[in-house]
Amino acid sequence: MSAHQGSYACRITVDRQTADVLREESKLVLVFNHETFEDFSDFTPVGQEALADIFSDAIAVIKAVGWEPAPDDAEQFEIPLTAGHIEQLHKRRDDLDATILDLLDDLEGAETDEQAAAIDAEITTTHRATETLDRLFTDYTHATTP
Repeated sequence: MSAHQGSYACRITVDRQTADVLREESKLVLVFNHETFEDFSDFTPVGQEALADIFSDAIAVIKAVGWEPAPDDAEQFEIPLTAGHIEQLHKRRDDLDATILDLLDDLEGAETDEQAAAIDAEITTTHRATETLDRLFTDYTHATTP
């Protein structure tokens, strides 16, 4: 298997909804770590490897679920997860909570029913992503606990 396994990697089978959330959140792990990567050569070799692992772990997950949702019949995806990627996803989970709070503020200030409906839809989508990540964290814990 050529996919990066990182430290403490395991494989978990997830459904399409979880795969879709993982794709998006793993891409955001890349986005939010890109500035650190710009200083890659300033890090020690150990630091370079740790930073590379963040990217390798996220890319391995994205490759497993596909770079974009596919209209194929796949309903389950086997994904490689590492402790490091789970740590990054926990950070994303915290960001999603903050996003929901911001959206609730926006909802209060919505000027039209259309704006309110759009914000409400975004809140629902973001909340589903948090629930999906929570389930993934539980599944990961079960898969890695003897």
